[in-house]
Amino acid sequence: MEQDTNIELRSESVQEILGKMPSWIVRVGSGLVFLVVLILVIGSWFFSYPEIISSKLVLTTENPPAELIARVNGKIIDLKVSDNQLIEAGDLLAVIENPANSQDVFSLRKQLNNQIPQFDGKNEMTPEFVDKNYRLGEVQAPFNAYLKACTDYSRFVDLQYHEKKKASLIQKRSNYRMYYNRQYKQRNILEKELAIVYKEFHRDSLLYTRGVISKANYQQSEKEYLQQSYAFHGSRSTLSSTQIQINEVDQSIIDLDLDEENKRKELLDQILHAYDNLTAQIDIWEQNYLLKSPITGAVSFNRFWSANQNVKQGEKVFTVLPSDSTRIIVRVDLGMNRSGKVQLGQRVNIKLNNYPYMEFGMLEGSIRSISEVPDGDNYSLDVELTNGLITSYGKELKFAQKIEGVAEIITEDQRLLQRIFNPLKALLKEHVVK
Repeated sequence: MEQDTNIELRSESVQEILGKMPSWIVRVGSGLVFLVVLILVIGSWFFSYPEIISSKLVLTTENPPAELIARVNGKIIDLKVSDNQLIEAGDLLAVIENPANSQDVFSLRKQLNNQIPQFDGKNEMTPEFVDKNYRLGEVQAPFNAYLKACTDYSRFVDLQYHEKKKASLIQKRSNYRMYYNRQYKQRNILEKELAIVYKEFHRDSLLYTRGVISKANYQQSEKEYLQQSYAFHGSRSTLSSTQIQINEVDQSIIDLDLDEENKRKELLDQILHAYDNLTAQIDIWEQNYLLKSPITGAVSFNRFWSANQNVKQGEKVFTVLPSDSTRIIVRVDLGMNRSGKVQLGQRVNIKLNNYPYMEFGMLEGSIRSISEVPDGDNYSLDVELTNGLITSYGKELKFAQKIEGVAEIITEDQRLLQRIFNPLKALLKEHVVK
C-alpha cells in the first residue's frame, strides 16, 4: 500500500515537469517557423513562371485552300475535272442539276457581254440577237423582261413617230414663214398706199377749210383714209398673228425633241435595268448550280464524285489547293478568356492531332499577328513557325492542309508571390469599394 502511494506521488511530479514547456524550446521553435516562412516568401519573390493558354489551331498556308460548297440539293449532271487535276481560276468544275439548260445560259451570258457595249442610244437595239427558244429556268422571267425592253426600243426606233411629226412641224413652220413673207410685202404696199391717201386727205382738209371743195368731198377723202389705215393696221395684226403661230410651231418642235429624248432615255433605262436584273439572276444561277474555282491550283475531291451523284446543300464538294503559296502558317482561334495576356512575338508550342507530340515532338512558333476585332467569341491569331515543320525531336513532319491541333501560348513570366497576393489584393479592393 505504501509502494502504491509513492508511485502516485512520482506521477504527479512527472506531470508537473511535462506540463511546463521550457522557454528555450519556444524560442527556438518560433525562430524556425519564422525562418521557414521568410524563406518561402523570399523564394516566391524570386521564383517566376509563365502561364500557358491553350487554344485550337489549324495548319494551313498563307493563301489558304478554297472550299467549294454546294448551295442546293441535286445531282451532279456534268463533272468537268478529275481528282488532283490542275486548274485555273474561274474554271468550271461541275454543274448541279437545275431546270435550265446550262448551255443556253452560257450562250445567253456570252451574247449579253457582246450586247452591252451598244447601249449608247445611238445604235439600233433589236431583240434578234437572242434565241427566243432558250430554256432558262429561273432566268426565264428576267430574260423575257429584257427581251420586251429591247423590243419596245426597237419599235420606238422603227416607228420614227417623233421624226415624222417633227418633219411635219418643220414643213408647217416653213409654210407659215412663206405666208408671213407675203403678208409682210402686202403690209409694205398698204403702208405706201396709206401714205398716198394721207397726203390726199391732208390736201383735201386744207381745201375744205378754204372752202374750195364741198363737205361731201372732204368726208369721202376722210373715209378713204380711214379705210386705208384700217387695212394697214389689220395687215400688221395679221403679221403678228402669223409670227405667234410660227413661235408656237417652234415651241412644239422643241417640246417634241425633248419628249423624244425623254422617251428614248426611258426605254434605254428600261433596257439597262432589265439587263442588270438579268445578269444578276444569271449570277445567282451560277452561284447556285455551278462550282467554279476561285483560285489557280489543284482540285481535291472531298469524296469520290461521279456524274449523276447527289450532293446536299452545305456539303463540301471540292477543295482547291493553291499553287502559288508555299509558306506554312498556323491559324489559332483564341477565346476571350485571358486574351489580354497574349502579345505579339510570344512563343507558341504547337501540338498536332495527326502527330502525337510524345512520339513526334512539338512544333515551335511565335505570334505574328492578332486580329483587332473578334469573330464571334474568338480572336484570330497568325503564328509563324520558327523551324518550319521540324519538331522539337528533330523530326520533319509532312504537310497537309487543315491539320488541327492545340496551340500552347507561353505568356510573360509572373512571380509566385504576385500570383498569391493578386487574389487577395482584388478581394481587398472589392470590399473597400463596397
